[in-house]
Amino acid sequence: EHAYELSLVLRSQLGDEAAFEELLKLHSPRLRFFLGRMLGSRQEGAEDLLQEVWLMAYRSLPKLHDAGAFRSWIFSIARVRVCREYRRLRIEPHPLEDTVAGEPAAEDDPEDRVDAEAVRMKVQTLAPEHREALLLRFVEDMSYEEIAQVTGTALGTVRSRIHYAKRALRRALEGK
Repeated sequence: EHAYELSLVLRSQLGDEAAFEELLKLHSPRLRFFLGRMLGSRQEGAEDLLQEVWLMAYRSLPKLHDAGAFRSWIFSIARVRVCREYRRLRIEPHPLEDTVAGEPAAEDDPEDRVDAEAVRMKVQTLAPEHREALLLRFVEDMSYEEIAQVTGTALGTVRSRIHYAKRALRRALEGK
């Protein structure tokens, strides 16, 4: 799958629009989910942001030096767009710009499905930087290094955010 994506990126950089369309199809569902979760109660704007992300990517793709880093790169663009949206909506502070230092259970048990939904709801209540860290780590299955690339933060900051995000989520689920 990685070799296929790499091929699509390289072909897109050479102007192959069909390859770019395929990248769009491959990554749009995950980007849409990420943008929607990051926007929280304002997720109706996620589709517009997604289109802007792809437009920015299309324009900038020839400048991408490491075709193998496409996934991190496209999520970085999405993150920048979320930060701009926070500024536009005057959400204070702009937590994603601060650079200082669940996988659902089996579907056959209705109680587990309720728990998974509770987790999803509680994740939405977390601070944006914690929500972002959990989404990138556990939903997008990115390594700490990839998350550091996407967020433009130090590896230690990523580790800290994930630690505090898991602790905040645990407390939220326990009702504290």
